[in-house]
Amino acid sequence: IDTVIDSRISASTSTDPFGPDNVTRILLVGLDTRAGASVSHCDAIQLLTIDKETETITITAVPRGTYSPLPPGTGTTSSDYYVSNSCALGGVAYGVEQIERILGTEADYVAFIGFSELVGALRALRLPASDTVQWLRHRQGYQIGEPQRAHNHSTFIKQMLVRFTPETIRGADTALHYVLYQFVDTDMPF
Repeated sequence: IDTVIDSRISASTSTDPFGPDNVTRILLVGLDTRAGASVSHCDAIQLLTIDKETETITITAVPRGTYSPLPPGTGTTSSDYYVSNSCALGGVAYGVEQIERILGTEADYVAFIGFSELVGALRALRLPASDTVQWLRHRQGYQIGEPQRAHNHSTFIKQMLVRFTPETIRGADTALHYVLYQFVDTDMPF
């Protein structure tokens, strides 16, 4: 993850996060890594497109079961060829490349959050961590499974933006946002 973030930071030349088109794209990747684990699947994949001109945010979900090619010699069964496995079997940089290929656009920024960090962020927000994580991970009981789960992730992000983005910035808001910022690995400046 650090290598991916460092390479993206060094490639960035603009100081304006929105650039000339007034749009910025942030790829949010939830990894299933627990503390101490070294291999991660891309478990939750969401692209936030923020348009400063129209003052809108579009959230695009990529279900973890979306087909993705894997590096030669890594896939052994048909169920290996999922975008979630592209991070685990090909590495995080390869996974991000495949996600951007699926989306048809390159993200301006990437943000990764692991399982343990998500639980910590939920607790910092005083949200019911166990229940929220169970709802975010659930897919077996839905008829359409993973697409519904990906939709739920988008709904969760929307609700977090609505609930925790103040209309006017106060010092306490900045402090809370900085605490949450510390839970993610990202190439995006605070």
